[in-house]
Amino acid sequence: MNEFKKKLFLINKISYKKINFNRTIIKIEPFFNSYCDSLGNFIRRNIFLTNYNYQISFIKIYNINSEFSSLKGVKESVQEIIINIKKIIFKIDDNYIAYLIIKKKGPCVVKAKDIFSDKKIFIFNPNIVIANVTKEITFFLIMKCNYSGIKLNSNFNNFFFNSKIIKIINNNNIIKNINYFIHQKIINKKLKILFIDIETNGSELAETCFKNCIFYLKKYFYLLFSIINIKKKKKIKESNFLYINPIMIRSVDNLELSIKTSNILKKNNIFLIGDLIKLSENILLNLKNMTKSVYLEILSALKNKKLTLNVKIDYEIQF
Repeated sequence: MNEFKKKLFLINKISYKKINFNRTIIKIEPFFNSYCDSLGNFIRRNIFLTNYNYQISFIKIYNINSEFSSLKGVKESVQEIIINIKKIIFKIDDNYIAYLIIKKKGPCVVKAKDIFSDKKIFIFNPNIVIANVTKEITFFLIMKCNYSGIKLNSNFNNFFFNSKIIKIINNNNIIKNINYFIHQKIINKKLKILFIDIETNGSELAETCFKNCIFYLKKYFYLLFSIINIKKKKKIKESNFLYINPIMIRSVDNLELSIKTSNILKKNNIFLIGDLIKLSENILLNLKNMTKSVYLEILSALKNKKLTLNVKIDYEIQF
């Protein structure tokens, strides 16, 4: 068993080789046979799941009624403008939600660099063309963007102007491409090296995406192992606790008394069976509205439950 553990957890080196700004190859070594392939596929899938990007979710364009309508004085249709907007790669600094605004007077070429915002944003492809304005009109566009890891609602109906909100379904991922391959060592063919090739869209470094994946995996596996390895709780001596008979804290209604008898007890602040059985016979007979028939009914009900009056109780029972 110990030999198996040593072979399984033999990883002792992780290194990076940067190909360009967007692409990095991560080298993990050494591994044994099938374990290497399993981990490579597992990491590949989790890098996709644990890395999110910033996306534009809703837009409002001045003077349009529908996403299928055209805008006077603009060469592109609304659908083409939306496609161009989807190509913008950006990042919001220390925030999850931001409004992006473009307001430019034509004739002109509207580019991503013309965007200004209420938050600090970084645009990685500022020269991408959004629209070509051919006439002397004002091109006015508002976008609501967010971190794709959170849900958004379209709560900006009256933001600047009344116009139809267009919801954008953006399936762009921060990861453009990810592959893994295995290299076998020449000296010892049982030992293998795992290479993970990660390419991003430029909004995040490939090394950061890998670190995010490992961080989440560590977090979830720590939780899993903490559940599995719960230490057995030591037995606590019963003498440290006060034992309370459950019947003491049950309502007097459990004695199956008549409504009249039950109401008399409750008017005298006797709600629990424990409150009743600690009374003496004299105290019970002297209760308000107590009659002989009611008294006998109570004694009969207690007898059926194998209970008696004048029981000594060392603790206070509260309702």
